[in-house]
Amino acid sequence: MLQRENNSFAIKFGRLFNSHGEFDDGYLLIRNGIIDGIYNKNYRNYDLLDYSGKIVVPGFIDIHTHGYYGIDAMDSSEASIHYWAGKIMEHGVTSFIPTGVSAPFDKIKNFLKKINNVMNNYNYNESRILGARLEGPYISINKKGAHNKNFIREINMEEINNIAGNYNNTLKIIDMAPELYQFDDAFSVLSRANIIVSAGHTDADFLTSFHAFKIGVGLITHFYNAMSPFNHRNPGMVGAGFLSKNVFIELICDLHHVSGEAIKILANQVGLSRLIMVTDSLSIGDSGKIYGVLGDMNIELKDSVAWISGTNTIAGSILTPDKALRNLVSIGIRPVNAIPSLTSIPANLLGLSDIGDIIPGKKADLCILDNNFNVDSTIIDGKILYSK
Repeated sequence: MLQRENNSFAIKFGRLFNSHGEFDDGYLLIRNGIIDGIYNKNYRNYDLLDYSGKIVVPGFIDIHTHGYYGIDAMDSSEASIHYWAGKIMEHGVTSFIPTGVSAPFDKIKNFLKKINNVMNNYNYNESRILGARLEGPYISINKKGAHNKNFIREINMEEINNIAGNYNNTLKIIDMAPELYQFDDAFSVLSRANIIVSAGHTDADFLTSFHAFKIGVGLITHFYNAMSPFNHRNPGMVGAGFLSKNVFIELICDLHHVSGEAIKILANQVGLSRLIMVTDSLSIGDSGKIYGVLGDMNIELKDSVAWISGTNTIAGSILTPDKALRNLVSIGIRPVNAIPSLTSIPANLLGLSDIGDIIPGKKADLCILDNNFNVDSTIIDGKILYSK
């Protein structure tokens, strides 16, 4: 007789990928929303979900996303953020971090309060919001990318102390340029508040970049983009990233921000265990819209790429994590190596021990894919919340 203990069931899979490798033709047992184990039979005789022709992977974790569906992380309402969280699971996303951009400090505080309110009113039919991220405003004007130059500024320690003291339970990551005056002081305050500082939108030379890693900066924002490039006489932030040993490195794998060849060069140089695929997605993603706004900057979509209107400056993306996975596979990265960059590796960066992998004791956050790596179903906490 089949038994069900709350949301306990077995998944019959064709292939399954976790941080330990690939498994074929087995059963994934889920007990009360938690991974029980991977077996060659349904030995608990749970209700069976037959995905024998499908691929099971951990749910995707996007740590850098500005919006989708016409919704902007910073400017849209709490209700809109909830809508975003309820819909993004159609792309296999089980956890994400809404990301703001350079702005006046009052607007930054309102953004952090809003995300905190949404987190405190979590709907169990939504993807999990892990916190907020701030990309700026303490970045290089020379590497501003799509940030509004009017809001970029030097590090303000009063603001830094305010953020660290009042929003450390909400803010997970802040992107800053290491060459700015008082960067070391700001890093010390933020790291004590358990806020990850990521080196990004930076014109730092090689020595300054490497110094940032030495004091503990553990993440580089969208590698190659908006940073001092590699040069044989001044290797810059890119060269420092190549030689880094413990730093996590973000990539926007839409094959527009970074070429497939450049991705493979980085993978060959530093390995795959520290690479994190992010979307850096904008509100125009999956919206059907051509025009949008990011931090009071007008953006537009041309040839599937987002640009600052009227310029040749690329601005975020319309990428989704499932598309990023397909892109990685298309350039020759094996799925078993590509999938952790969207799942267990971002979880490791954030110090999250309960999500990001399919091993006993983890939450049953899962993405079911077809053999072309398109999303079929999404499961969060053992509940099927999206099915194609």
